[in-house]
Amino acid sequence: MYHILTKAIVIFALLFFSTSYAQKKEANTPLYSSDTLRVGYTYWWPQSGPFIGNCGDTYALVFLGTIQHIDDPIKNDDMLYTSQRGIIDIDEVLTSRILKKNRYDKQKFFVSDYFYEQDVKEGDRVLVFCYEYEDNYSIPGGKSMLKIKGDNDPILLSVKRYIQSNQNALELKKDVALWKNYGLEAEVKQVIACKETMD
Repeated sequence: MYHILTKAIVIFALLFFSTSYAQKKEANTPLYSSDTLRVGYTYWWPQSGPFIGNCGDTYALVFLGTIQHIDDPIKNDDMLYTSQRGIIDIDEVLTSRILKKNRYDKQKFFVSDYFYEQDVKEGDRVLVFCYEYEDNYSIPGGKSMLKIKGDNDPILLSVKRYIQSNQNALELKKDVALWKNYGLEAEVKQVIACKETMD
C-alpha cells in the first residue's frame, strides 16, 4: 500500500510540474509569435544593401517598417558574428516573392538578429531589403536596412520606382546623387552599367 501511495504522489508531482512548465513557457512566448516573419542573417555575404550582384539581384522581400524593439547584443566566441535581435513592425510591403521554404503572408512583425552596429534605435522608420538564400528569406545586414525620414523620403520613392519598373536599373539614373548619401553610389552605377550593357 505504501509503494502504491508513493508512486501516485510521484506521478501527481510529475504531472503538476510538467503542466506548470508548459504554462510558464506559454506565458513567456510573445503574443505576436504566430504573426512574425523570422529571417536569417547571411553575415558572410560580401555584399549587402539594395544593389547586390553585378546587375542587381532580384529582391525576395522589401518592406517599410518601424523598429519596435532591439535586444542587447550577444557576444559568443563560438559564433562568427555578434548576434543582436531586433523586431520591426511591418508597415508596408513593397515587393515579396513566395519561396519554397517561406513566404510573406501578411505577418505584422519581422525578426532577425542582424542589428549589431546598425546605428538604429527603437522608433526609427526603416526600409529593409531581403534576398533569397537556400529557398528562404535572408538579410545580409549592413546596408540592407536604411533609415528613412518618412513616406516622402527621396530614397523610398527611388526604391518604389525601381521595384515598379521590375528592377530596371535605368530608373535609377536620375537618383545617383541620392544614393551617394548612403554610400551606395558605386553599387548604383554598377547596376546601371550592367543594364546598359545588356540593352
